[in-house]
Amino acid sequence: MKKKILACMLCAFAFTCTPIASYISNTKTVFAVNSAFTTIYLETSNVKEITGSTNLSVFCIKDESGVVTQKDTIYALKLNNGFIFQNKPEIVTSGKYQDKVQFEIDYQNPAIAYITIQKQTDDTDGTIEFHNLDVAPSEASEIDKDVILSLSGNNTYDTIKVGTYKESPSSYKTEIKIQTLEASKKPSATGTATAGKKLQIRIDDEEYGDIMVSEDGTWNYVFPYKSSYLKEGIHTFSIGYLQGKNTWLSAVSQEFEILPEVPKTTATVTFTVGSNTYTYENKTGYLESPPFIDSNGRTLLPLRAVAGTLGIDTQNIQWDNANQTITIPIPENKTSQNKKIIRYKIGSHTITINDTTQEIDSAPVIQNGVTFLPLRTLLNSLGITDDNITWNADTYTVSYEAEKINS
Repeated sequence: MKKKILACMLCAFAFTCTPIASYISNTKTVFAVNSAFTTIYLETSNVKEITGSTNLSVFCIKDESGVVTQKDTIYALKLNNGFIFQNKPEIVTSGKYQDKVQFEIDYQNPAIAYITIQKQTDDTDGTIEFHNLDVAPSEASEIDKDVILSLSGNNTYDTIKVGTYKESPSSYKTEIKIQTLEASKKPSATGTATAGKKLQIRIDDEEYGDIMVSEDGTWNYVFPYKSSYLKEGIHTFSIGYLQGKNTWLSAVSQEFEILPEVPKTTATVTFTVGSNTYTYENKTGYLESPPFIDSNGRTLLPLRAVAGTLGIDTQNIQWDNANQTITIPIPENKTSQNKKIIRYKIGSHTITINDTTQEIDSAPVIQNGVTFLPLRTLLNSLGITDDNITWNADTYTVSYEAEKINS
């Protein structure tokens, strides 16, 4: 008898995946005997279409086994499809089970409830009726899948269908909207949807991750870093509510195109105030004297270093010591034979380009033997427009795009 009881207990443990001690305080536990398998069963008065928290109305356990049920016998009720029990129902008992039943929901796994027979019964028939028992779906519940209630002791006695889970029109009140979509080989997107819901992203009908909508109703998608880059061409970005593992609802889509990459024809150059190095396409160059900020709050750059990043030969930079002037003749453009003549004068607040004078707010200076000019004055005069110049006030760095010297 002890071996039989032990085998029953192990079987129930495997069914619940939870130690008996976690939900039952009694140490003496006896499960229903094998002879009862086909004579203890479930009945329900109604099969419902379930869209959320639902009252199961009335269902019952009928026992026609003709067997005495021992004290502390436990029956288990289990819901499938991610559904959980929400409350203790009203219980009406008759026959052998009259006033002998206790109902408990497993607090660790609310998909399971336990019915404990608190007193030994006789061998007559008996019924346990459950009134107004509420069940509810979870994030794991699948739309259009049946909700099955199972009755178990030391094995499964019976199962019945209590409903089918259907999408509720009110469960997803907010239409999903795509507000931004970056068309790149690793796209990102933002938008709005119902707060707290899970979304699934598909690109060209292939899954590319799940995200949660934040409490303020916004979502932000970043392409998975482990995924391969998308290829050039037209793609379809789709996003929908994810219910359970596979149900995709209320999806919206937007096409985007990844264009062929255009080879970069410019080089990025950076100078930093106070630094004796600069970069040209991430290659480091060294300076005799670093850039600085003058008393007017202007950033000054070293003339010869800047000219070098633009492909201007230092031999073309002409220094007139008597007049303290620098003259640089450069082609007006790549195809022109005409020269643009630029003249700077140390200490002067004017420069000349092809004999046209322009005023500047900070004058060129010589510092540590190096000629410095205000960065925009210098870069503009050498052909770099303002839209190609960036100043970072946090790092005191100026960067600009210049035509590659070897292009």
